[in-house]
Amino acid sequence: MRTESALALAARLERADWVGSFDRTRSRVALMREFLRRSALWAGATGSTEWPFFDIAGRIDPSARIDDESVKGVAERIGLQQPVVLNTVTWALNFAVLSDTTPVLPDLPSPFEPLVLMFERGGGFGLDGSGHIEVDMAAIARGTVEQARERAPLDLDGAGLDALDAG
Repeated sequence: MRTESALALAARLERADWVGSFDRTRSRVALMREFLRRSALWAGATGSTEWPFFDIAGRIDPSARIDDESVKGVAERIGLQQPVVLNTVTWALNFAVLSDTTPVLPDLPSPFEPLVLMFERGGGFGLDGSGHIEVDMAAIARGTVEQARERAPLDLDGAGLDALDAG
């Protein structure tokens, strides 16, 4: 299914800098941590035992699916990434469909927006064999869902993110 929000998100993902550089690592790490926090909140709200990378829309309404053609278009643009990156892109698009088709959702912050901003600021991420999340060359300990929920929220303002990178 294609919806207005899903098409807008697909366009953002297609324009993202998937090659990346290391000049925005600090903000990208902060955005990943904010994604972990939001994902933990949504895991709790949906009763999911999966965390941090899961199909939030599928937990709420399994019929909220982006069409395969849209996923294929984004996948061609992002190129070679770890499978978890393509999965999260697909799940973000599913959530965009859900947000357009479901009138009432939990009163929580948009789960995938930090991740999309992270992609826009310079590429994907990876998972290593020890359970760490790799953003550029930084290894982030995933921690527990409880630890993630307790983190202070990150302001997603572009100027604040730029300040993190400058500092």
